[in-house]
Amino acid sequence: MSPWTEKRRSVWPVFLGLAVILVAMVAGYVLMTGGLNDSDGSGGHEGTTPGPISTPTGDAEPPPVVKVVSWGQSSGQLAVIVRNRSTQPIERMRVRITATDSDGATVVSTAGTAPDVCCTIVGLPPGKDFGLFAELGDTVSDIARVEVEPQSVQLGKGRAADVVASAPRFERYDGDTVVTADLTAKGRLTGYVAAQAFLTRGGRIAQVISGRFYCFGPGSSHQVRLRLFHEVPADLRLQRVVAYAVPDGVRPYVPGRCR
Repeated sequence: MSPWTEKRRSVWPVFLGLAVILVAMVAGYVLMTGGLNDSDGSGGHEGTTPGPISTPTGDAEPPPVVKVVSWGQSSGQLAVIVRNRSTQPIERMRVRITATDSDGATVVSTAGTAPDVCCTIVGLPPGKDFGLFAELGDTVSDIARVEVEPQSVQLGKGRAADVVASAPRFERYDGDTVVTADLTAKGRLTGYVAAQAFLTRGGRIAQVISGRFYCFGPGSSHQVRLRLFHEVPADLRLQRVVAYAVPDGVRPYVPGRCR
């Protein structure tokens, strides 16, 4: 007898409907459990909820290009020595010098002006030191912290020209302090040189005498005079003289010009 006889023709649709419901239930279970694992437990998905995924929030802040290595004061001047911590020469960097007292109050904060030598680094090779200074006045004595913040930075590439300082001499006069040194230039230069004398007290920087000079060529040697235009205390000593070539494209801010 055919299953589609008059009396039993509605039986097959019922069976078909039950089969569809059963298949749907199995499929739903598989989707909810994440699939069927292999017998050895190595296949499929684990039944645990994945933890949070860490996403990068950005690159770490790079270290500062310059670091304060010493500071001190004498005769109304705050003197600061900074070091180039980068792997590139600093062609030019104008900085802001800020000093605070033991209460956190600002004693001085200055970036100078564009022609000022007080707050501008020029031609500084990696790992070398440069002297900065700010006028304080004779009444300031409480300084607890000194910071140097770059305002504009111009880094160079490759090796800069060398300027070697030798035969430094420290001379005291009534109303003046003079340091002389012989500077010898090596390598390609623009003709301009920045020279500095570091005066210390007990091994700590106390005064910086800074100047710009011109008419230097490769292999040339000249004697320069660095003047402070006032006397310094008797306990100050000349620690060293440093000199750096002013890079091409950096304005030296000196009145002289070489032809």
